[in-house]
Amino acid sequence: MFKNIIALVFAAATASASFYVRDTDTDFSLRVEQAMANVTGTGVTGNFTFLPIPGQTGLRVSINVSGLKQGIQYPFHIHVNLMPENGNCTATGGHLDTYGIKTANAAYNCDKTKPLATCEIGDLAGIAGNLTANANGQATLTFNDPIITFGNNKTTILGHSIVVHNPDNTRLACGNIIGFVRKNPSTSGSHTGSSQTESDSDNTGSNTKSSGASSAAMSAALAIMAAAIAL
Repeated sequence: MFKNIIALVFAAATASASFYVRDTDTDFSLRVEQAMANVTGTGVTGNFTFLPIPGQTGLRVSINVSGLKQGIQYPFHIHVNLMPENGNCTATGGHLDTYGIKTANAAYNCDKTKPLATCEIGDLAGIAGNLTANANGQATLTFNDPIITFGNNKTTILGHSIVVHNPDNTRLACGNIIGFVRKNPSTSGSHTGSSQTESDSDNTGSNTKSSGASSAAMSAALAIMAAAIAL
């Protein structure tokens, strides 16, 4: 049932073929403009959405997770490996830490005022705080993370996964981060003829704004996801 709903989410997100498609498309004039991760675990479902921040570096992260217990703190992170088809969250490896901030010989303390120097790239909870649920077991959170990107570099979230942890750091739910790209309406743009890696290599600057149609498609996707969480 849930897998069917997830399929509807992606269908809604890509409702207009001229706007959003999966990042596996071979059209090199495409550029990742949003990403989603749908996390699942025993009794837990949720979605993470990543969007560019107009005029700023980093990404805006929106989270909605249900099936949690009220009054408990749930850390969440980007992990190095993708979740396998069997849904084994342990196989996602450790936190994404491409700069080696966390070492065995020093105390780790993510300071969100100095994120690039003190935080693992994947330490989303270090930037925003842990998830906490309301009386209905639902946790929602929106925040800006200044160091994560869609680019082909050490700060990219693409090719990685999301893991929601229990307070004891055991793994509660996980899901893969999937990038979506918008077709360049002009074949003469700066990305035409370049490789996919080049077209995705610098998304931290200005980004083309989504049109009304693409925004509507995304709204439809989130609406379907909200319905899924309410079930």
